[in-house]
Amino acid sequence: MAILTTLEDMVRAIAGSIMNAQHMVEKAQLANIASFFDDQHRPTAIEVELPAIHSSAEPGARYRYEVPVLSLVPHSSLIIGEAEIELDVELGPLEEHERSGVHEGILDQLGRAAPAEKKAGLLVNPGNGGVANKSGNVAHIKLKLVATEKSEGLARLLNDVVKAQGPTLVPVPKAARR
Repeated sequence: MAILTTLEDMVRAIAGSIMNAQHMVEKAQLANIASFFDDQHRPTAIEVELPAIHSSAEPGARYRYEVPVLSLVPHSSLIIGEAEIELDVELGPLEEHERSGVHEGILDQLGRAAPAEKKAGLLVNPGNGGVANKSGNVAHIKLKLVATEKSEGLARLLNDVVKAQGPTLVPVPKAARR
């Protein structure tokens, strides 16, 4: 028994599956970034003491430098950079479908440029591509989805975290000043 679906629905299902996989990757990345912050949403930091090297520093003076851990490890946006799917489908008949997802208020303004109330859809059987190939009633489909550029949000966050790091003066014990 042939399972017919529109080519549009099949492409939408494939793209939707890839988008859901990307969403899961993004959620895992957000969880990873969140691990660099404490319960008060402040960056987790390590403190290091460095010798004060500026000209007005007293002998033995040191600075405590807080370094956010987030700024010490590499971060890259995890994305499904490219997904390529090839399949053969058996071609079926053209069938008219009701057009959906069009805002009625916009249609009223479009006049003669408005899309038709019905649209043609090509029905395909994704399970019979190999069998249909023998009869010549087949289409070879290659979908290639590519990623967009990285989010600026992470870059801005990292920039602000790096700006917040810096030295604080560590008092030198009186015994060390002699």
